[in-house]
Amino acid sequence: MTEKFYPANARARDPSVAGGGAPAAKTRGNGSHVVVIGAGIAGLTAAYRLQQAGMRVTVLEAAGMVGGRMGDRRSGEIVFNSGARLIYPFGRVFNRLIADLALGDALIPLRNLSARCVTPRGDHLIELMPTARSLMTPGLPMGERLALIAHGVRMRLQRGRVDPDWAVSALDVDPEADRLTLADYIRGEIGPHALASLVDPVFRATRSFNAETLSSLFYRTTVPHLVGEDTVHTLRGGMGFVCQTLAGQLDVRTGARVASVEHRREAGVLRVAVTLADGGMLAADHVVCAVEGSLAGALIRTPQTAEREMLAQVRYNALGVVHYGFAQPLPALMQFASRDIASRISTFQQMPAAPASGRPLTQLYCQLTPEAVEEVRRRGCTDDIDTLLRDELRARIPDFDRHVVAVVNQWIPRKLPVFAPGYGERLRAFWHWQEDPARASERPVVYCGDWTSQALLTGACASGERAARIVLDRAQIQAKRTDS
Repeated sequence: MTEKFYPANARARDPSVAGGGAPAAKTRGNGSHVVVIGAGIAGLTAAYRLQQAGMRVTVLEAAGMVGGRMGDRRSGEIVFNSGARLIYPFGRVFNRLIADLALGDALIPLRNLSARCVTPRGDHLIELMPTARSLMTPGLPMGERLALIAHGVRMRLQRGRVDPDWAVSALDVDPEADRLTLADYIRGEIGPHALASLVDPVFRATRSFNAETLSSLFYRTTVPHLVGEDTVHTLRGGMGFVCQTLAGQLDVRTGARVASVEHRREAGVLRVAVTLADGGMLAADHVVCAVEGSLAGALIRTPQTAEREMLAQVRYNALGVVHYGFAQPLPALMQFASRDIASRISTFQQMPAAPASGRPLTQLYCQLTPEAVEEVRRRGCTDDIDTLLRDELRARIPDFDRHVVAVVNQWIPRKLPVFAPGYGERLRAFWHWQEDPARASERPVVYCGDWTSQALLTGACASGERAARIVLDRAQIQAKRTDS
């Protein structure tokens, strides 16, 4: 696939686009030097907060553009996202960042999002933010309808006790939350029909997860903040707008692939040598590692046991999507497929052309089921996923081949971190290890990213701010030791 990328180091855009100019971050400080590896939302948030606090910050990004899985892509006349498609309103840290950047007017509300769930028994409505209408789901036994009401009340009451940006916060409510799979939790709380008709289709279609592979942490920290709500957001200017704005205020070096991170003691002071793939090297007082956790282990030389054991547990799911440019107008439509339908497509969406928004063609979004993702892996056809979908699409849309004018195959090998049963307890212990003041003198690397927080961009953002706070605390401790 040949892609045209949006600007990597774009400065903050014209104020008229965002509805207000983004205030400049504080002048680059003369304090400790921090290298941030990874220019996704986690790394850029950490870098921005550190620079605000007076640190001298350098951001290294292996790709040719910033944003990671919160970005925009264009291939010919087809535009699409690099990962994240929606912003949930409950991210306190992300909302604070938006306010600091004066980007509030860039948030575009999307209300009452729903999809038609296709099943062998007929279609029914699925709401992404559940309301009382979920009780009308066909085939739901009366006992499960009553259980669903009680469950919704319990979830709503737990809103103040769980943080949607920190999956492990569910452990404070119920330590068993990390041991139960999501499938077992929903069966016990509501019933098997609710799992099959409501929960499982949403997780497969929006996150490419199967409920029996996840712990209940994600569900139990996000649903309390979704019940009774009706609005999510996207961004004017594309999902990469926030990352581009942040990068415009930071020293970001794209195309700078890191080969290794090595700790060295110089004159009794522990520093970090960051070696690039091209042989270049940067010396730093602190490093924030904001790359995917499954890649971080290859960068850090001589990791401590806590680091090595944590990084060995990180797993991501993959995602395959085919985007079609269509010459014929089609009405807006979004469908999810239940697990028992014979389809390789979990999410099917028709998006009418919107030239003013940069989408000149009608587009079809076809996201693979988790099983089809595994099929693509087995066949090794990540560059031509569309060959698996053509027959199904021909059956859906008359004269399909005649109207297709562009095709983009998108393969995301690391889409979202998988919080499998047991992962949450390990992650909570890892954060305690990172935040231990003893790390200030023995370990100048701090980790952040969605794998450390929540499988959401708002969680990744929150982890970046938390990582920045750890670095600042460590620097303060080091300064006091030096003065004494």
